[in-house]
Amino acid sequence: MLANERAKILFATVTHHGGHWWVSLNVEAADVHPAHQHPLRAEADHGGWVGVDRGLSAFLVSATSDGEEVARIGDAPKALRAGMARQRRLSKSLSRKQKGSAHRRQAATKLGRHHHRNTNVRRHFLHQVSNALVKTHDRLVIEDLNVTGMLRNHRLAQAISDAGWAEFARLLRYKQAWRGGDVLVAGRWFPSSKRCPECGTVRGDLNLAERVFTCGCGHSADRDRNAATNLARWGQAHHDPHRSPDPQAGAGPPTPADGTALTSTPRVPVKPARMTREPTFTPPRRPE
Repeated sequence: MLANERAKILFATVTHHGGHWWVSLNVEAADVHPAHQHPLRAEADHGGWVGVDRGLSAFLVSATSDGEEVARIGDAPKALRAGMARQRRLSKSLSRKQKGSAHRRQAATKLGRHHHRNTNVRRHFLHQVSNALVKTHDRLVIEDLNVTGMLRNHRLAQAISDAGWAEFARLLRYKQAWRGGDVLVAGRWFPSSKRCPECGTVRGDLNLAERVFTCGCGHSADRDRNAATNLARWGQAHHDPHRSPDPQAGAGPPTPADGTALTSTPRVPVKPARMTREPTFTPPRRPE
């Protein structure tokens, strides 16, 4: 693109990370070529939505609104877990070195390279998965996961951190915007895993150990595929501006892909912070 004068370098940033020097270029480029963009859909076309469910047993499961599974990716690299033994060994070696010595600087550099390698392995995997989804589907639905709250579970905190769910959602948003596609974000209280896509019943007793969703109406499906199907149907229902929101969804209006708040969202009054007085100290009187 630089040779064809379709892009221009604005500035460069040089950083030192992981024992290596890196140059980041800020480039102003033209839009993606029309041949690589998704074709425009008619206003009356409300189909083609694909729900994307993120998890730990399977990193990603995507399905259409009729329950057809289109992708399942379960072989995530898990770079943090794979390199934990080496990370502990390098951290212990760093703690044994004398502060301010050359050996301590060398140990810190080795540990930084190890962290940087884990980041690159995870980022490469996320780029591959997001590219595959964006190139094949123009309408995607993901859910707003409370990653910060999930990290409070100490049994799953390491696996959740190693998955990179938030970074994957960020990549999915801007790549889909490049190609002219749509990404809807369902509210975090939408019961995608606990809801039956056939009758709409929500199972409140469903726990994480149950990997197969079964309903009293006779519907049975894989837990992750069931969640992806519900997300696809949620996107199909909320994409139509003339249709009222589903009262069983419990998620309200969709969240924009760029992260900004909707203008029609009512403002919630915030109670002002309580004013506190600074403590004063009165010295005791000396006896006469």
